[in-house]
Amino acid sequence: MPNITVYNLHSSPLTVPGGWYTSSIPANSAATFHVDDVDEFVEESRFAAMVTGGYFRWEASTGGMTYNRQLVSFGGGAATTTATVKGVAATDCIFATLNTSTNVVYIVKAGRTAADTVTITFSGDPGAATTVSLVVFRP
Repeated sequence: MPNITVYNLHSSPLTVPGGWYTSSIPANSAATFHVDDVDEFVEESRFAAMVTGGYFRWEASTGGMTYNRQLVSFGGGAATTTATVKGVAATDCIFATLNTSTNVVYIVKAGRTAADTVTITFSGDPGAATTVSLVVFRP
């Protein structure tokens, strides 16, 4: 019987609507849910709604599985940027997808470069109003 802890990494409250897991998680705070198994929690439509609701990280108490999703904004001016990802480990899987950019570029790599830091390297200066969807998980 695991517990799932959800960390709201956003600057505004994150609401998990309805069902078994009703909760409003304040900015930069966490809530813990007891579930019969992790799959039950992940399959809940309320979890899917939460995924689209903000920056968050969740952890299962049975095996240390973690998941972190956030949207990184970058004003351009260089070919690299950093994102704060609390608790990111050197062994975590990191996926970065370019959402928007002014210039035609692609992501060359994204990796942990220091404690709580992921560095994203572009093929060139992506320009103003660049956003990257960053997903980090620990299997």
